[in-house]
Amino acid sequence: MFINLSKINKLYTIVFLFFIFNYSYAHSNDIYEKFIYSPDFVENTLVTNYNESVTGIIEIISTNKIFGKYNSLKLYKILQKDIMTSEWLESRLEHEIKNIGYIERILRGPDSPLKDSVFDYAKSSLPLIDETIKKASFEPMWFCEHLKKSYNKEGEYFQLYCIFPLGMFKYYLALRLQKIGDMHYYTVINSLNNIRFRNILDIADSFEIQ
Repeated sequence: MFINLSKINKLYTIVFLFFIFNYSYAHSNDIYEKFIYSPDFVENTLVTNYNESVTGIIEIISTNKIFGKYNSLKLYKILQKDIMTSEWLESRLEHEIKNIGYIERILRGPDSPLKDSVFDYAKSSLPLIDETIKKASFEPMWFCEHLKKSYNKEGEYFQLYCIFPLGMFKYYLALRLQKIGDMHYYTVINSLNNIRFRNILDIADSFEIQ
C-alpha cells in the first residue's frame, strides 16, 4: 500500500497551526477589562494612532450626540515599561488638554447656545477662555491638584485631578495610572459638569480585570 507522506506532512502542519491558533486565541481572551455603567453611556473599542505611545482598549462615552465625547472615559495600555508615575502623567496632561480648544470652538461656534440673546450677560466671560487656554498651554499643572494615591478592586492607582475654567463653564479632567502585574493601565476621565464627572468617576472606580 502506497502512503503519500507529503499529504500526511501537510495534514500534520495544518493540525499543528490550527492548535496553535486556537491556543493563542483562547489565551488572548482569558483576560479582559470591564466597567459597570448605566444606559446613559455606550462602550466602544478605542482606536489609537499607530505612532501613539499608548494602545487604546475601551472608550465609554455619554450618549449625548453633541457633548458626549467630552463626557467620557478612555482606557489604554502603555507600551512603555519603565515609568516614573508623576513625570509620565504630567507629560501626558499636555496631550490631553487639546480638548479645551475643541470645546472653545463649540462655545463660540455659530450653533452655540450662547449665541442666544438670553446669554448676553455671559458673553463677557468668554475672553476668560483665552486666558485658560494660554495658561494651560504653558503650565497645565497650575489647574491640577497634587498627585494622589487611591485604590480600586485591582489595587493601587495614582490620579491627577484638574479643573479648567472656561468662562461660565468648567472642564473636569482626571488622569489615572495603575500597574497590574506587568501591565500599566492609563485612564482618562473628562466631563463638562461636576455631576456627570462624578458619574464617570464611579464608572472608573468599577474597573476590574476578569
